[in-house]
Amino acid sequence: MIDQGLIKQMNRVSKPYATGFSLLELAIALVILSLMMGWLMTPLRVQHSLQNYQQTEQRLQMAQQSLLGHAVIHRYLPCPDTDNPPDGWENVLPNQSCASDEGMLPWMQLGLVATDAWGRYFRYRADSTFTHHAQWFSITAAENASNVQVVGEAGVVTSLPSRPAAIVLSHGENGLGGIQSVSGGQSHAMGAAVHPDEQENTDGDLTFVDKAYQQTANAVFDDRLIMLSPKVLIQQMVLAQRLP
Repeated sequence: MIDQGLIKQMNRVSKPYATGFSLLELAIALVILSLMMGWLMTPLRVQHSLQNYQQTEQRLQMAQQSLLGHAVIHRYLPCPDTDNPPDGWENVLPNQSCASDEGMLPWMQLGLVATDAWGRYFRYRADSTFTHHAQWFSITAAENASNVQVVGEAGVVTSLPSRPAAIVLSHGENGLGGIQSVSGGQSHAMGAAVHPDEQENTDGDLTFVDKAYQQTANAVFDDRLIMLSPKVLIQQMVLAQRLP
């Protein structure tokens, strides 16, 4: 006759194995867990991206105000920083004109953060009428002097009738066409712009594009831009008794 006590002991030993997970069940659980983690991480990535855009917009606003302050103090806008790598200081020729009308924002000279929220230097273009260090601009000369123009949604020129004295531009999250800051004072060029509007912002001509985020099948436009209106510049300089 079978010992009943032995049967009970065998049942107690085998019971944990009967209630365990199979390899298939564990694999399914891991897949579900990874999907849940992906769903949780997506809002965090979106939130982080939004914070970067907001921080960049704030830095662009500060750059605009610093340019106004520089003009009030010195009666001209600073020249672009054209050094490679950028050092944060303007580059001026012996005749007191700029080495170039376009380069990087001279952040050290303006007391600003060097880059946007993604660590890329701000692009800066200023009309030569407003940057010459010896030939100060007048009210009559400033109003229609600039040849820089900014194109907005649907190709509409948003900078008319008064074209900007200067623009400051971030190359956005993708950074294409920009220059990445690297620790130790070094930098490296990002990849070339792909979206036609981002290419317009890096081709060195007088036209820039300022519009909302756009994504096509092959490219993304995520540049951010701020303009310095000559009307605002003149107003601030008049209030400070720096003009006429």
